[in-house]
Amino acid sequence: MNKKGELTTQQIVLLVILITSFVVILFLLFRLNLGEETAKELCRNSVITKGKSIFPANTVQLNCYRTYKCITQDGSCEGLNNPEVVNVENINQIYGEVAKEMADCWWMFGEGNVDYIGTGFAKNNYCSICSQIAFDDSLKNINEIQSGKISKDELYNYLTKNNVSGEDYTYSQYLFGTNNIEQLKQASAGKGGPSTFGTIETGKQFFVVMGITNQVSTAYWIAGAAVGTVAGAIVAITPVGWVAGVGIVGTSIIGGVVGATYTEGAIPIISGIVLKGKGVENNFLRPTVVEAESDRFKALNCQEILTYS
Repeated sequence: MNKKGELTTQQIVLLVILITSFVVILFLLFRLNLGEETAKELCRNSVITKGKSIFPANTVQLNCYRTYKCITQDGSCEGLNNPEVVNVENINQIYGEVAKEMADCWWMFGEGNVDYIGTGFAKNNYCSICSQIAFDDSLKNINEIQSGKISKDELYNYLTKNNVSGEDYTYSQYLFGTNNIEQLKQASAGKGGPSTFGTIETGKQFFVVMGITNQVSTAYWIAGAAVGTVAGAIVAITPVGWVAGVGIVGTSIIGGVVGATYTEGAIPIISGIVLKGKGVENNFLRPTVVEAESDRFKALNCQEILTYS
């Protein structure tokens, strides 16, 4: 007979099974990265709550934090402390990771349907840095990136050809309301001349950033970008390929580009696309990728950053 208090073989087996199951569940939770998803959901919920609040805008706080990611080919990562490390093998995987961050950013801040800053007397640009991404030097081992530069034009081309995960519309339709990126690019040059979104350099860090203006500053993104060698223009754009219920719905909008840097004989570089929201009077700088703390980021003239680092 077993002494009182001793575990039977059956109890030991059951205990081992329970411990093993617990470890497996913890592993799956970490792999699914549910903590990050919860943080993004908390941010979106706070944006929606603030947009619906009857109280003054400054009495309701957003609960939005910047995420940190490192995209690497060999698993190494320098420059960021404890980021989410993403291993990639080809250029499309890189574009896919950046596209997801852009879409998540747009979703977190209400998809252009929510005024989460309220009417004010000052003309302000309110920015949200959703992600800070380090592009590791090892990415130069990928054939298309041997020069150390990743084409943003090809990134935007990716956005027009690939659907948001689980949806039947493209990233471009979701973010900009259209797949006609060339029309948006041409508008940046004023007379329909050539333009480019520029490049992402490996070994550097970039922000995924978006923004909103208050209702009294509908043109301030553009005016704010016209400093130094930076110029911009407000243009009337008639997008094609609208997706009902997604992004902006309509036949024409007022939009523009910001941060188009001009030097004699050079092609203007577009830093971001500004389009009017849906059901609100605000203009929105759609999620864009810009080098962290660079002159181009500063030219966006962000008066306030709404995300915590």
